[in-house]
Amino acid sequence: MARWILKCIVCGEERIFEAAFNLRLFGGKMYLYCRKCKANREHLILGCEEGGEECLSAGVDVID
Repeated sequence: MARWILKCIVCGEERIFEAAFNLRLFGGKMYLYCRKCKANREHLILGCEEGGEECLSAGVDVID
């Protein structure tokens, strides 16, 4: 499981998101529920948490 750092575009709140797939394949942005805004908001994918070697292992074959 990889730990990704995401940032809400509206309020700037950063959060850790655990995923079993490579979020880089989403083009740098994705929609998630923001606890601070209390709404579904666009989040920037800032990258993997330090020491996250799992983030590099997923390939492009997950998306058709």
